[in-house]
Amino acid sequence: MTSIWLVLLELYLAAASRPYRARVVAGNPIVPKSCADRNHCESVFPDCLINASLAGPIKKAAEDQVDILVFPEAYGPDDPYSCTKPDTLLPAPGTMLCPDGVAVTSWWAKVACLAKQHRVLVVLGVYDWGACTPGPDPFLHRPFQCFGNLTMFNKAVAFGIDGTLLAVHHKHHLAHSLLPKENISQKRDGLVYNPGPLGVYNDDVCAAWPVPDSTTFMSHFGVKFGMIICHEINFASPVRSMIKEGVRDVIFPTQWGGSYGGYFGGTQSGFAVAHQVNLLSANGMNGGSGIWPADPNKPPVQIISTETTPDDPTPQRFGTLDLESPAAAKLPPVMAPAPVHPLRSKTRLLEASHMPTTELSLPEVHCQLDLHDAGGKGLFLFGTSAGINVVGMFEASCWILSCENLQQAPRMIPDFARIAFWPVTEEDLAACKGAAPLTFTGTPKLEITAPGSNFFLPVGQCQDTSVPTPRPRTEAAGVAHRLMLATQCPLSFGAIRSFSQVEFEDPQCPSGFCPSPTLCNDSSWEWKFGAWCEIVPRNLSDLEVAQLFV
Repeated sequence: MTSIWLVLLELYLAAASRPYRARVVAGNPIVPKSCADRNHCESVFPDCLINASLAGPIKKAAEDQVDILVFPEAYGPDDPYSCTKPDTLLPAPGTMLCPDGVAVTSWWAKVACLAKQHRVLVVLGVYDWGACTPGPDPFLHRPFQCFGNLTMFNKAVAFGIDGTLLAVHHKHHLAHSLLPKENISQKRDGLVYNPGPLGVYNDDVCAAWPVPDSTTFMSHFGVKFGMIICHEINFASPVRSMIKEGVRDVIFPTQWGGSYGGYFGGTQSGFAVAHQVNLLSANGMNGGSGIWPADPNKPPVQIISTETTPDDPTPQRFGTLDLESPAAAKLPPVMAPAPVHPLRSKTRLLEASHMPTTELSLPEVHCQLDLHDAGGKGLFLFGTSAGINVVGMFEASCWILSCENLQQAPRMIPDFARIAFWPVTEEDLAACKGAAPLTFTGTPKLEITAPGSNFFLPVGQCQDTSVPTPRPRTEAAGVAHRLMLATQCPLSFGAIRSFSQVEFEDPQCPSGFCPSPTLCNDSSWEWKFGAWCEIVPRNLSDLEVAQLFV
């Protein structure tokens, strides 16, 4: 009987939801020297850091009538890991953290009191402790680190305006880098950083939550939110579970950086449009923050850069947007497990001023590009790929990539292009040298036919890393899906990425070993110890070989 009343209450609150004002924080905390010099092991968030990096933005959000404020992933000291004496563990969601008239001491209670004082729902990404979890790590083949019976987790924590702990989300899909490096293992304070000679974890001392953690909570303004962290945006889980539970608004703390961090905006926009959800993205690193409405016709707030300038030495930015929760989200049908084989790719160098229809095919994907109504100039690569990509997902994609992107290759290649292994050869680099910006006066028609895919992600960005408006989306075109891509800006790239999503998607690892094979060893799924991998294949023949890089 109790569960029935809870369902009815949730339906009532959902019906009573109102438009809300969201704000995301872009950039890592600004730590005063007086705070940085202190021993932060006194607490994950010492008072000086709470005052410097949390109190001000929360107070300002209240002044601006913001309903929900989202901080980035792991928003705190640069190195919380060496504190092997954890605070009192976070209590269960629903716990009152800030009772009236009671002095509080823990970092999480102090944040809860700020949320209560200013009546702003606050979401904060943090490294924090929890019970040890089973291993081994599927990528590094070692147990997760454990101190006594505790280990470190990457979490997103939501604090309500009444001082309660609304929700705690544990990251399941830990981030790993795509390139092996030499001599990267470092032991410091008893912990191993970036362990192993064959790949780098960005969550290098964290344990993975054993299963995808589907975390939802109801806000005081009647909107039900779900939370994912960083690398989890690349997987079907826990997103599918959240949508089934009624989530239409997704909170996304992240630390997605590097020189191509700004190129992450196109993926975020595509995620919101494809799932028909609002996405609130707070990125601690350069670029890749914003608020992305479910409706592609509604303009987003995109924070392209958090770099300092002489006129603005403060690297943090704040994006604010008024939103309405969508009436319905989109849940793709469940697919059977995809074929497990390395990713294969084909490319063709084209001139935008030509007006042909060009096709590329692989066994699991067919791409068609029609430029008859496009009218443009500039060189670009037209490509297709299909197979298990670097993060262990089946992907079939069709894409166009401006040659101007390759002038500083491989640094300026979009991050998802590395994940999908859109191939770029030395011949391509030579042909692209000195190419003019890719511009179209009309609209190129890019279509994908991928019978084994059930989820289609529209992606597109301009040369300045902004997302074109109206934002890219897909529409059915018979058995194909067509990319609707506005081209009012010099185009960096446009793509349809498609996936075979199962109910709870984890990386697909041949013989239990992740990631998939690399250019270091093109004859098997095994690693070649200590090798360097080429980002740019040496010649065109490499494109037909079943290979990946990590």
